[in-house]
Amino acid sequence: MKKTLYVHIGTTKTGTTAIQSFCIDNQEVLNRQGYCYPLFPYRYKDVSERRNAHFLVADAQDVSGGHFREGMDQIRGLFEEYPNVILSDEGIWSATYEQRISMWRALKAEAKEAGFRVKVIVYLRRQDMYLISGWNQMVKSGIGNGAAKPWNDYVNDLLSINKMKYATHLKKIAAFWGAKNITVRRFEPKYFCGGSIYSDFLKTVGLELTDEYHIEQSVHNVRLGGNTHEIQRVLNGMPEMNPAYHSFFRQALLSYADLSGAEYPCEMFSKEEAEAFMQQYEDENRQVSEMYFDGEQLFDMSWKDIPKWEKDNPHMQDDLIRFVGACCMQLVEENNQLKKRVEKLEGRLWSRVQRGKKRLFPVIGTKKD
Repeated sequence: MKKTLYVHIGTTKTGTTAIQSFCIDNQEVLNRQGYCYPLFPYRYKDVSERRNAHFLVADAQDVSGGHFREGMDQIRGLFEEYPNVILSDEGIWSATYEQRISMWRALKAEAKEAGFRVKVIVYLRRQDMYLISGWNQMVKSGIGNGAAKPWNDYVNDLLSINKMKYATHLKKIAAFWGAKNITVRRFEPKYFCGGSIYSDFLKTVGLELTDEYHIEQSVHNVRLGGNTHEIQRVLNGMPEMNPAYHSFFRQALLSYADLSGAEYPCEMFSKEEAEAFMQQYEDENRQVSEMYFDGEQLFDMSWKDIPKWEKDNPHMQDDLIRFVGACCMQLVEENNQLKKRVEKLEGRLWSRVQRGKKRLFPVIGTKKD
């Protein structure tokens, strides 16, 4: 039986976390069907352990040692038991050209030596939505050079623009593995096989979603909506900002982000701007369509008819008041929790003191005549 290494490379904001968590939660089911989603012991800053392919792009420069060698040796061992191994990391798509080249060269040499084939899986999202979602996530997480960058500056960032030249990137990957070994999927629910990202992903590795698989209750990934993204963005640029402060402010903003978004439904692009933005990708998207979708239109090109976000909108004052209130409520809640912990510790200390007194001053009984 052929040994196959499936490498899911993103792109970002296309359900990668859900896919990775699903594979981990259903490891036993996958194992029974000859598949393995391994977890490795080493960790990388700001990278979840779920992203088990990160060692490929982070450490491929040293193929003879380090995490790359450890990871590949473990994968070779897994192939003795499972004919299929699945790796996933959305950072591969957005890595630098030098990182990707080093990774693909090293992986190709490994595949040839160990006798396994490599199949690459990538999900694509319409470029304007990709950009908006990525910027929102960067602001929300506080990670990256764009965390404090105004939207208009981020839109013109060449690095972001280049990530969305899908045909160009896919051709470079195909130069290593061949187009037939690349599975391209569209991150739009109407295109999902079986109606969900889970069934769609399983289909890409040759499996079907059955009742055996367990799907955890999906957690609503609250988006910074309305004005909350702008408040967070400005806070990110404060000189004393650190992860602890950022986490505190983010929780306060997320507590009312849905309300802000409902009161001020908006997008970072106007409909006209989004249409103009997408025009620069017409040729790229046409090429992807011809290569992988028999010429079918790559994305649904309809747009929401909602206004573009403006900083001087009439809802900003209310959102700033909510932010102050949310911070105060969060501080009160944390203070109450601290009070409970102090009371509990005081109770334990008092009990120990009383027990100590009994040991030092035992009650001496009197013997009756």
